[in-house]
Amino acid sequence: MQNQRRHLAAILFTDIVGYTAMMQQDESKAVAVSKKYLSVLQTSVSEFEGEILNDYGDGSLCSFPSARDAIRCAIKIQQGLKQEPSVPLRIGLHIGEIFFEGGKVFGDGVNVASRVQSLGQANTILFSGEINNKIKNNTDFKSVSLGKFEFKNVDDPVEVFALANEGFTIPKREQLGGKLKETRRKYSSKKVIIIAAIALLLIAAGFLYKNYFNKTSDSNKEKTIAILPFKNISINKEENEPFCVGVALELQKKVELLGALIPIAPQSVERFRDTKMSIADIARDLGGISYILQGNVLRDKNRFKIFISLVDAISGKEKWSKEYSGEVDDIFVLQENIAQKIASEMQVSITPDEQNRISRVSTKNTKALDAYNEALNAYVTLVYTFQSTYSPSIVSNPKLYADYLKTLSLCNRVLELDSSMAEGYVLKAKTLLFKYKNGPFPGLLDSVMSVGQKAVSLNNNSADALIILASCYQNRGDQKSTELFLQKGLAISPNNFEVNWELGKYYTVSDPEKSVRFLKKSLRLNPLSVWTPLVYQNLGNTYLTVCDFEKAELCFKKTIALSSNSSATAFAIFGLAVTYQRMDKPDSVFKYADWGIRLGDNNVIYFKAETYCYLKNDCAKAAELYENLWNKIHEHNYEHRWAIALWKAGKKPDLAQRLFDSSFAREKVNHPISYDLAGMYAYKGDKENAYRILKEIDWEWGMPYLIKIDPLFDNLRNDKEFKDLVQKALDEKTKLREKIQKMEDAGEL
Repeated sequence: MQNQRRHLAAILFTDIVGYTAMMQQDESKAVAVSKKYLSVLQTSVSEFEGEILNDYGDGSLCSFPSARDAIRCAIKIQQGLKQEPSVPLRIGLHIGEIFFEGGKVFGDGVNVASRVQSLGQANTILFSGEINNKIKNNTDFKSVSLGKFEFKNVDDPVEVFALANEGFTIPKREQLGGKLKETRRKYSSKKVIIIAAIALLLIAAGFLYKNYFNKTSDSNKEKTIAILPFKNISINKEENEPFCVGVALELQKKVELLGALIPIAPQSVERFRDTKMSIADIARDLGGISYILQGNVLRDKNRFKIFISLVDAISGKEKWSKEYSGEVDDIFVLQENIAQKIASEMQVSITPDEQNRISRVSTKNTKALDAYNEALNAYVTLVYTFQSTYSPSIVSNPKLYADYLKTLSLCNRVLELDSSMAEGYVLKAKTLLFKYKNGPFPGLLDSVMSVGQKAVSLNNNSADALIILASCYQNRGDQKSTELFLQKGLAISPNNFEVNWELGKYYTVSDPEKSVRFLKKSLRLNPLSVWTPLVYQNLGNTYLTVCDFEKAELCFKKTIALSSNSSATAFAIFGLAVTYQRMDKPDSVFKYADWGIRLGDNNVIYFKAETYCYLKNDCAKAAELYENLWNKIHEHNYEHRWAIALWKAGKKPDLAQRLFDSSFAREKVNHPISYDLAGMYAYKGDKENAYRILKEIDWEWGMPYLIKIDPLFDNLRNDKEFKDLVQKALDEKTKLREKIQKMEDAGEL
């Protein structure tokens, strides 16, 4: 979509309620729901002369010329979604200015409509006062005010109305969550004491309730838990905030070491810091977890008190609570005791190896501990909410780079105070790796490796250090060592999000079944963070490998829906361009390729050019695109594709020959077993080498479907051996795809 002038529009936002949990629990149902939703949406929007500006897979952004048309469309959508498979949809509307930039829709109106939608529940239609003013004199519409709300990134309070026509849900104000501003209050020391006293009374009440009224067994419950960020109720709040953050995060690490527990990753839980949401709503947003641990931290110099409460997320009843107190250097023993108590209350046994790992004392130096907590707090600020851009490096963002340098400096301070603290080396290696991944900084990988190896030498049970080393080996192309270190990390911390994610990516081509298993577990462990979109993108790649194009499409669209950063979006757009080419949908390829180009990903030009040449039979247009691509990038790949387009268009045969020969020579050295090298051998008439390579390749990226239209293989097209070989690849993909589908349907993945 090209840039446009600003204009006023009625904006409609939709979102399928609980779609993330649905995807994790019953993927086939999620696919059916998504298809039903999209069909009803497209029909309804078209009927009322609207436009779908963005399709997020489980939601959309639409615009209409009038508020009445937008409301009528909303009603039509909700009515159409009540039939089976029913779709739990919430809708939000607002009137405001919109404009387009780089293929994306912007404007305050978009922001407000999104916030209004976030308040909703299934079968609700909510709208702003501006919409209500346009429709209030129309007797076809009934509305009721839910009150005024202060939304994040919206300056003034917004009055929100619910459509009260028969058949629609009118939520109660106290039930509403959403993207609201978080209010912070400053407390005097007297109020802190009162709060602490109230907390103690609540804990005592919870203890009595648990022991006398709540004796039900939890032995059959799934052992899922989220440790919410602890609340800092210290008098010197700012000074003690790092300690408060560190207590919760290090407790998280100990819980992750208990293989029978499934703790939600702290990256997803971070968004609930200072939240007003109910326990039930938090549990629902995290995919329907069983337990939530809350805590308050009160510190005064070297003394502290921690108030802990374990809540049954389903019933909302407190299961256990206790106050712990001591000196700061007692904190490791305290965290071990809390982890043991959590396991006991959730009826989980701790193995001797697990007990040994959770009893680890990181340092006996309290100054080093405080410095580490300060560094950890800075790392959370740096990484947990960072949205990467597609191309610029970290140094192009002054604020981000300053935060990185601050975190690195704090890590170095930790190691100055205690050079034997493995956790300090882990945090430093993670910080360096963050910079490396937002590079390019090729020489930095050696530093990451060195610091990671030091951490392992000090603590060979550090899953984080092993994951760091695996990442280093992966970037060096050492696949054997990558798998070895990841498997070691998994054995130590089986419910660590990052080790599951990295294994999911590692097995994408070599073992798609394992890949799906690990990536789905990653989504279960981390359903709501800035990394979640990338996990969906990786899952899309795996489905693409087994030629399950519908699921690949769904996952890539889910990535775009969840991602507000151009990096994950660009990766997903690339995947969609590949997927649609394999599905023989050229117009969809062009749509997403153009979007990717606007984001700065020139690689999608390859697929746009191929699609023109192979599916549209317009090789002259393809040759123009290749030439444009070569003028934009310096490191050229696949010149033979440009050569094919030139030959088929009857243009510049000498240039085409040079391009082909150059690509052939380089591919033989760099990728001696590859699909494209096999194609070049076939094009040259060397069938023996072409078949030799085709029998060895992995047939990734939906290649059994690409080869059907790829002119590189025209010389083999009528050979029985070629037909048999391609059919064998298709049969293997089908068999694997059906196996994965059956396991998913049975809940085994």
